[in-house]
Amino acid sequence: MEPRAVRMFRRCIIFSVLCFISVNGDYFSAISELEKLLDVETLIIDKFDAYLKRAQEEQDNIKRFLNQIEELQNDRGDLEEYFANPLNSFITIRRLVHDWKFNVFDHVFETSNYDTYKSSLSESLDKIKQYKGPSQEDLQGATRALLRLQKTYQLPTDQLAKGVLPGEKYQLNTSLSASDCFELGKNLCQIKEYSYGSEWLLEATKRLHGEPLGFISPNVSDVEILEQLSPAFNGLGNLKLAHKLNNEILDWEPDHEEALENQILYESQLAKERILGPKKPVDINQLTEREQRESFHLYKRVCQGELRQSPRELRNLKCRLSHQGSPYHIISPFKMEQLNLDPYVAYVHEILTESEIQMFKDHAKGRMERSKIGQGVNSTTTEIRTSQNTWLWHAENPWLSNIIRRLEDFTGLSSESAEPLQLINYGIGGQYEPHYDFTHDDGYSVYGWRGNRILTAIFYLNDVALGGGTAFPFLKLVVPPVKGSLLIWYNLHRSTYKDYRTRHAGCPVLKGSKWICIEQFHVGGQEFRRPCGLNSDVGKFDDLMDI
Repeated sequence: MEPRAVRMFRRCIIFSVLCFISVNGDYFSAISELEKLLDVETLIIDKFDAYLKRAQEEQDNIKRFLNQIEELQNDRGDLEEYFANPLNSFITIRRLVHDWKFNVFDHVFETSNYDTYKSSLSESLDKIKQYKGPSQEDLQGATRALLRLQKTYQLPTDQLAKGVLPGEKYQLNTSLSASDCFELGKNLCQIKEYSYGSEWLLEATKRLHGEPLGFISPNVSDVEILEQLSPAFNGLGNLKLAHKLNNEILDWEPDHEEALENQILYESQLAKERILGPKKPVDINQLTEREQRESFHLYKRVCQGELRQSPRELRNLKCRLSHQGSPYHIISPFKMEQLNLDPYVAYVHEILTESEIQMFKDHAKGRMERSKIGQGVNSTTTEIRTSQNTWLWHAENPWLSNIIRRLEDFTGLSSESAEPLQLINYGIGGQYEPHYDFTHDDGYSVYGWRGNRILTAIFYLNDVALGGGTAFPFLKLVVPPVKGSLLIWYNLHRSTYKDYRTRHAGCPVLKGSKWICIEQFHVGGQEFRRPCGLNSDVGKFDDLMDI
């Protein structure tokens, strides 16, 4: 089928020729008139040559883009390892949201009549019911994830853009393009993270003029970067620099409508500053209410490895082989490592087999949904918890029986009141900010006869290259995920009163993917397994609740 643009162009030329003929007429009667037709034909050739040249340039650009994508597809290797790199995850999402649109679809679908092809493509995608392409919301989520990694692990923008991480052991081996940096900066400015946003926009400028010849940076130019950078510096309170950058836009495009409006605004504000004095500097590190809490600050320091237990706190901790009173485990004891004595936190190494780990992951296929916080109808998704999860009910999964029995043997608790296991996967910058596992009442209003959560058990299903540890801010403890291991701690005092020292969090995953499975044991059914203490613990460490 003939492209629409060609048909329209041809009709325009034919219409012009017909008009030319109708005005002059009688071309058969004189050679001189026929010569004019040759002039018209030459004009047509020139016009079509120009059109075909532009079409060839577009085709070459599309082909170059497709070759780049094909190279990336060939070099990606193992998918899990590839997406363990947060930069690869961000780039893939951004490419599917933006690059394909600007490099291919806009050129093909808007300039050519490929209705049949478009229909065929849509039908093919409809057949893949599980497929749902990334959206702008996904891209913004990936942006917030990278910001979270920068804030938590204090990663310099220029180093992260190069794929360089602190230390020499792990590097991302991926760098961001000018377009990637621009998208990050633009999205950050939209959520008023002007400090980090301006850094990424400046990095985009640097990379725009330093990328190799032929490298495609779709939908990004000096003017587009300045359009975001000028308001960013205004948001940071640097009005003079915002005004200067706005004038640079006008140097590039004197008729730029938005820049002309901003020029009047900035000059008016600068005039007021000359009379009234400059405004109070903007705090570039504005924190949310929860980020201002001392426990959040401690959480970040623990995740960074800056805050650790002292030698005095570590000296009474032991590693040992223990059967925990179970006859079966006398000949196959648990490899136990104490991490804290009060409240009790312990680690068990190599408690899961490779086949059991694989069964957990196999169960996750097609069942994972965005994790929520809260109970029942009041549960909701939030940036506090960024992961996906699913549930494994004991009765519906008989293969879990050996694992549950192993948990009972080690903890000494009954699973009669335990919750279904929660299988969780953390992706780009995945985290769970500081929280408690118990409810702030006695638990009976939420869990009925089962009462509050007495103990939490976390199975680690894979190793995480960087980040992803389980942090206890008040204990100055971070537990790294080690494949096949188990972490347990008591959430309640022996009297079953809430222990506020057990506030904990999942540190953001810096490199890798984090798979865990959680079991929550409740007070109900433990009367003879773990009898209540006779002393009241009411009021103990309650001051930590508000930190």
